[in-house]
Amino acid sequence: MKIGVRPGPLHLNRDFNALAQWLGENDFDSLDLTAPDANQKKALDEAGLVPGSFDCPSLGGLLTEDEGARTEAAASLKEELSQAAALGLKTFFACFVPVDRTAPRAKTFEIWKTVAPEIVEHCESLGINLAMEPWPGPAPEYPTLGTTREQWRAMFAVVPANALGLCYDPSHMARLGIDYLRVLREFGDRVHHVHAKDTAFDDEVLYLTGQMPLSFSAPAFKCSEGWWRYCIPGYGVVDWRSIVTDLLALGRDPVFSIELEDGVYMDDEDGNRCGLLASLDYLRSVSR
Repeated sequence: MKIGVRPGPLHLNRDFNALAQWLGENDFDSLDLTAPDANQKKALDEAGLVPGSFDCPSLGGLLTEDEGARTEAAASLKEELSQAAALGLKTFFACFVPVDRTAPRAKTFEIWKTVAPEIVEHCESLGINLAMEPWPGPAPEYPTLGTTREQWRAMFAVVPANALGLCYDPSHMARLGIDYLRVLREFGDRVHHVHAKDTAFDDEVLYLTGQMPLSFSAPAFKCSEGWWRYCIPGYGVVDWRSIVTDLLALGRDPVFSIELEDGVYMDDEDGNRCGLLASLDYLRSVSR
């Protein structure tokens, strides 16, 4: 099992090369790329790390009602995917957020159906897997497509190719009340990447507000709505040992990328280091 890091939330990401070097020196295995960038790939090679997932900047413009803009974004995205393949990258991280975040998800799905088949076909031709992130998006709309079993079933019916799969992040599923272990039983063969992030619940705030954001104050931590917050693996409700065991039983061995959205560790570089090292120690303890 390879344990890596998603750089996006980190203050340490201000210097990607230094982050890669520090991870290599501290026994991490992998680092996700923020783009199909040759310099980032070189930094990984020099640090003795393998690539995790990679982002594509053009994805953000894909789900739009503007047909011309959609066509342009799709062409740019396919070019970025080809660049990724030339660098030997294999896992495309995709968060399907529409340009219009107020659009109903059913409407976004109709747009997605017009562009997803060609994108996934291009991925498949390059030997790349697309891993959908199940982050629901910002309140109150929660506009992201590819978040729930209802949506995955519809999307896989349109694009059955196994190249379309999941960035399995149990923190989102736990927060939404989805049985994340049952998800593995149904969709485990489509897990191409894992985000190692947990969710903790505050029973007192849950009693005060239910599953609603706070009305008269702000949450104590970032990446929280008060009654829930994201935290590092092992400090929330997620059963990581069962996840590792279930994936091994399915013959899956994706990279586990620590996504540090725990408000305790987010605000500075020293906090980032502490959170990453604590996460690494815990994940090593539940893996073989």
